[in-house]
Amino acid sequence: MATFAVIAIGIAACSSGADDIAAPNSEAATTAEPPDTEPAVTAPAADTTTVDPVEAATIAQVNDYIAQAAAFDQAGADVQFPTGLTFQAGGAPGYSRYVFREHSEGVVPTLVEGPLVGTVRCQDEALPCSFRELRELDESGEPIPPGLAMSADELAELVAQLTALNEFAEAHRDVNSACAAGFVSDRIQTANMGSHFYNISWIADGFDPARPEILLYAKADGTMADGALDQCEGGEWTGDPMSLVGTAFIIPPQVIGNDHPETFAGPLDNWHIHYNLCRGNSQGRDTFLPRTECEAQGGNFSAALGWMLHAWVADDFDNQLGVFGMWNASITPVADAAAIRDSREVQGSDFPEGAQQSLIADFLYSGELSVRPGQPLFFNNVDAVPHTVTAGTPDSPAFSDFDSGLLTPGSNYEISFDEPGSYSLFCTLHPDMVAQVTVSD
Repeated sequence: MATFAVIAIGIAACSSGADDIAAPNSEAATTAEPPDTEPAVTAPAADTTTVDPVEAATIAQVNDYIAQAAAFDQAGADVQFPTGLTFQAGGAPGYSRYVFREHSEGVVPTLVEGPLVGTVRCQDEALPCSFRELRELDESGEPIPPGLAMSADELAELVAQLTALNEFAEAHRDVNSACAAGFVSDRIQTANMGSHFYNISWIADGFDPARPEILLYAKADGTMADGALDQCEGGEWTGDPMSLVGTAFIIPPQVIGNDHPETFAGPLDNWHIHYNLCRGNSQGRDTFLPRTECEAQGGNFSAALGWMLHAWVADDFDNQLGVFGMWNASITPVADAAAIRDSREVQGSDFPEGAQQSLIADFLYSGELSVRPGQPLFFNNVDAVPHTVTAGTPDSPAFSDFDSGLLTPGSNYEISFDEPGSYSLFCTLHPDMVAQVTVSD
């Protein structure tokens, strides 16, 4: 009979060093269910603008305005993290609800995406998840795949919203038209995403699917920027030619509430919040550093930004990772859509060298569950609720072989197997969650 070693590991939660964001409680979680109380909603602010949008001409002014307009209050931050959360580094931006990163002061939350329950990540290339595919499905009248989790009426409404957004985007295909309309580049070109051009005068006026607060552009020659991009000056673009690649939205919680926004029709729009972000606009890249280190390097530290969402409706950059996916594989550096996920996985300093990683996300044990004898397999729960990694099946559990116990969001669990074979595992809290680990030489 095969023998194996089981090791539970993790890094304790620590303060982010920012006193304007709520840190998750460090006590052990006692329930597997999301909060059943309605989140507190902050009343719209009378006037959060201290920068005149008409006069805003630099990204520093844009950052200052966004920070004030989108800052979370205590109640808003608390809503996003289950009570009693102790977290460790892990997650994958765009693929998991939580992403926790490690820096010199410990582990901090850096992203929350999607609602507590009912998340639909339409990132399967076999599903019609892009704008073009959704529109064709609506026009065809064919049955809607169950994986989309929406009705025909919801699909029709969503396509109408996205069509209006597409018309706005295509009207600003020329980057100079964005500059003339008051959009300002953040000077950062992110891989598989592009550069965010903000119109700060629209940030605090609510949700309009036909008028995004952000337009996304990337260098037209298909290369990544070497350093910071240029800016709009006098209503014109001063840098290299740019191509329109998409749109995005940012809405302060004071305007739309602290709970996950209800905006586009259907369940596909997984809005996200950035935490502990160091905006390095003058360097052309974002990082995750403590506030003191960020500011010492000339960065702009944001403890929390408002709700954000990408919407890939530009005609030339239809997204096989979904119209609302965080990443677009058709944008520089162009890649196979299926390969994007692996490159986005986050690992802490405690991650064993040579180990495999399985993210527990969307009620699935994801990743490559194939290892060699003795090779560690590292499970990281980045879902909205606790899970377990338990030997056996729901009908035939084998707790004595291995059992992680309750893995709260962010928790890690490591296991290795001495002998080749196939090993079943499941979640005791959610019996539909099952998987097989293959161990071979």
